[in-house]
Amino acid sequence: MKRDIGGIMNMKTNQHLAVLTVLLSGVASCTFYARNAETYLSDTRALVETRNGAIKECYDGALEGDEKVSGTVVVNFTVEKKTGVIKDAALDGSSTAPASLSACVVESLNGLSLDPEDQRDGIANMTWSFEVGAPSEAADS
Repeated sequence: MKRDIGGIMNMKTNQHLAVLTVLLSGVASCTFYARNAETYLSDTRALVETRNGAIKECYDGALEGDEKVSGTVVVNFTVEKKTGVIKDAALDGSSTAPASLSACVVESLNGLSLDPEDQRDGIANMTWSFEVGAPSEAADS
């Protein structure tokens, strides 16, 4: 009888160890990535720059309607923790470019996602300057 109880006790102990091992391996595979401010800025800028082609198309389209179109587009957005998705992209009140160009730039940011995501929300402010005859560039803060 003692032998059976011992067998049952060992089985329960082994089950607990198996569950603990599964939980620990799950924690080890979770990403708790935390960038410092400089890296967060650099990674977010690099992500937004993947849309430079689309933003250039926005400006080219605006130039078709007005060959002297210029101004700045300032966009504020959040990089959501846990998903890395850019959300709540919106024009800042200091934007001076035409509304259609500004809306196109905001739209071009849709679907972007920082990978790996960060454990914190990132708050971003990006500025594009559009000048006739000059390439557009994004500045960030």
